[in-house]
Amino acid sequence: MKSNKVLLVGTVVLTSEILWYLYRRVYNLWSNYTNTCEVRKVQIPESRQNISEVMFFTKESSLCRTHLNDEEICSKDNCPVQYLRKIISYIDRATRSLDVCMYFFTCQSLSNAIVNSHKRGVLVRVIMDRCMSSNRATQTILFYNNGVAIRLAYEDNLMHHKFLIVDNDLVITGSTNWTMSAFFGNFDHVVVTNQHSLVKPFVDEFDRLWKIFSKSQKDAENLPSAFLQSSFNDTVL
Repeated sequence: MKSNKVLLVGTVVLTSEILWYLYRRVYNLWSNYTNTCEVRKVQIPESRQNISEVMFFTKESSLCRTHLNDEEICSKDNCPVQYLRKIISYIDRATRSLDVCMYFFTCQSLSNAIVNSHKRGVLVRVIMDRCMSSNRATQTILFYNNGVAIRLAYEDNLMHHKFLIVDNDLVITGSTNWTMSAFFGNFDHVVVTNQHSLVKPFVDEFDRLWKIFSKSQKDAENLPSAFLQSSFNDTVL
């Protein structure tokens, strides 16, 4: 009987310790989030300035997803919403051309910015991996339906690049696929630069790939079968 009481008391103590630990864990996470997510305006460098910027995404990035649709961003230096807004601003800055080379692309806010650039007369070219572009969540269909020039890598090897070139003057590249999970949870990075010695090789590589993945084959052979299904017409993902 005595041993049962000891066991019961021990169980209660252990349970209370676990509950306290969980409480402190949740409290600290919430406290860190609420204490640091004070909104502020995103700052975009002038196009004439030298731009050398590095963006890191971590598992803590998921905390900022709650204010993704706000007009402003939080005060964290590594706020992914701030980074996403900066990338969109760089896209909106384009006046002549946008060259996009992306393995997996599902982020709608970025695809909308690219389509809007196309609609205002910017020459837009998109290269994507054929296999990943057949995913239902991909933005390839949006590009296709809006008349954006797009070519798919139909080789056996993956087209694993992730970069975008603005006006042949600025490149945005890194490990990050343009997906919400990458921006809000993955350990990834993006580098932005307008240093000519770094931008020029990307310009040359894109032109080389654009020729490799030319439209010498029929569209039906280059584009995923989903494009040819009427149920996908005017689909915005």
